[in-house]
Amino acid sequence: MTKQPKPIGQFTKKDWQKFIPALGFFGIFMASLGLYSKNWDTVWLGFIFLVAAVVSGFVLHFFFGIKVIDLRRDFKNKKF
Repeated sequence: MTKQPKPIGQFTKKDWQKFIPALGFFGIFMASLGLYSKNWDTVWLGFIFLVAAVVSGFVLHFFFGIKVIDLRRDFKNKKF
C-alpha cells in the first residue's frame, strides 16, 4: 500500500516550514537548469516557482503568523 499525500488544507506549521523552502530551492534549480540548457521557458518557470515561494512565505508570516525561516536566535537560551 502506498501512503496518500496530505491535502494542503491539513498542513501543519512544520509541513509549511519544510514545503516553502523546498519550493524556493526547486525554483532556483529549475532556473539554473534552464540557463544551462539555454531554454528561457524553463528559466521563467523557475522564477515563477521562486516568486511563488517568496509570496507564500510572506502570506504565511503576516496573515497566519507562521515563520517559514526563523532568523532570530535567542541568546539567553543555552541551547543556541
